[in-house]
Amino acid sequence: MKAQSSKGTLGFLAAAGLAAGMVVSAASAEVRVQIVHAAPFADSLEGTSVTVTANGGTVLEDFQFKAFTDYLTLPAGDYDLAVIPTGATDPAIEASVTLESGTDYTVIATGDGVNQPLTLWPLVDNVDAPATGNLNIRVVHAAPFADSSEATEVSIRTAGGVVVNDLVGVPYFAQSGFFEIPAGNYDLKVASNDGGTNFIDPVAADLPAGVNLTVIAIGDGVNQPLGILALPVGELPVQLPVDNSVTGWWASRDTEREGFILQPIPAENRIVGTIYSWDPAGSGEQAWYTFDGTIADRTATAEVQAFAGGQFLGTDPIEGAVIGTVDFEFLACDNILATLTLDDGGEFVWDLARMTQTLPCALD
Repeated sequence: MKAQSSKGTLGFLAAAGLAAGMVVSAASAEVRVQIVHAAPFADSLEGTSVTVTANGGTVLEDFQFKAFTDYLTLPAGDYDLAVIPTGATDPAIEASVTLESGTDYTVIATGDGVNQPLTLWPLVDNVDAPATGNLNIRVVHAAPFADSSEATEVSIRTAGGVVVNDLVGVPYFAQSGFFEIPAGNYDLKVASNDGGTNFIDPVAADLPAGVNLTVIAIGDGVNQPLGILALPVGELPVQLPVDNSVTGWWASRDTEREGFILQPIPAENRIVGTIYSWDPAGSGEQAWYTFDGTIADRTATAEVQAFAGGQFLGTDPIEGAVIGTVDFEFLACDNILATLTLDDGGEFVWDLARMTQTLPCALD
């Protein structure tokens, strides 16, 4: 399913059914509306505080970035909406909408006023109940982190890099519409179109059956950090996106002539590399090892294989043997703690210092 964009032929007003001129069949009919503040126009939460009015009457006060309401019940009909920064008299956002009876809406205040204009974005929430064991999920891109539609395009992927529901090339101010997925534990992330750069990496979460879940990418990365709001749950915890911060050569601080070569693969939340060390049995022979595993936030765990019997400039292949696991704790841009646990019960710990740093580091 491709994302539905307000920029182009799909038009979010048409998609939402909020075009002016809709007729409300009964004046007493009601609608349900929830309001979301996803407009990162200031660098503090207090600075994003606003008052929301409808037809001149106050609906919300001191409403801050990342806040959202439960469904509010309102009479169906025409509304002039305004969002006024706290302490100001003039609205920062104004919009006129027609709310159709029997319809549930989510109205999102978004934009940062610099990269993308401040605006109100109404979405229709009505959807058929999911099949037994499934849930409905909708992905909404409301993170104005760049000043052109193309520069804001993202893909939605699993932690391992698999694209979810064909969601590639999703620009700011676009939404997927609801689609069904099986209930279960999901580890998803927001990445660049090619998957090589990770933008937002929520912690894996259990998604229950039977719910209608709206997942909103928020923040601009300057005033407010990039993150995820999941309605009706709330803000999701996120972890440091995997990048190339730890790439390079690392030497032991407390032993001689030992160290690691680390190479993350951000697209797959994966880390590979080499340990150059000595035979752990104490023979005094140099030995070499490779590892391959997963990385998330400031930690990684990888399976370790040992290799022996090689010959300089040799042509015969060498088979590795799994000997245990290595766990990394990334303490800072110049410090890693590596713990090798052998299958035979042995354990070795290295306090590693960086030898090379040719790429930017986000760990400090």
